[in-house]
Amino acid sequence: MWIVLTETDVLTRLAAPELAALKTAATAPGQPSPLPDIISYITREVRAYVAAYPGNKLGPELTIPDELQIAALNRIRYELATRLPVASLLTDPRKESNTAAIAQLRDVAACKFRIVQPPDANEADQALPKLEGHFGSEPKLKF
Repeated sequence: MWIVLTETDVLTRLAAPELAALKTAATAPGQPSPLPDIISYITREVRAYVAAYPGNKLGPELTIPDELQIAALNRIRYELATRLPVASLLTDPRKESNTAAIAQLRDVAACKFRIVQPPDANEADQALPKLEGHFGSEPKLKF
């Protein structure tokens, strides 16, 4: 399944107070939260690793394979934390999680970690029932 990463997903990897601090720290008055841009960046990064292997197909725009959700969230957490001039949020386990995430993405690009391919648009269309009949008449489902 292909998913869209959200701020709620990021909360699974950070405590709410941490996320609130990371969204507002190191920003100028009136400057928006960096989180949407970081989510967008990491989404594009994950998609680029997926696309690096010619046998992979990309799902709909702004989506990533759900098998890579944790890797993407670890990357988001790391990128958020590196914005700050303090190292307290970048604990050794978090650094290791980021390194492991990048390794997993490289494995996807090398086809050492297989992802579920998105359904082909034609296959998805064929799986849906087709309506026959004319406008205003009783539709008949054809499978």
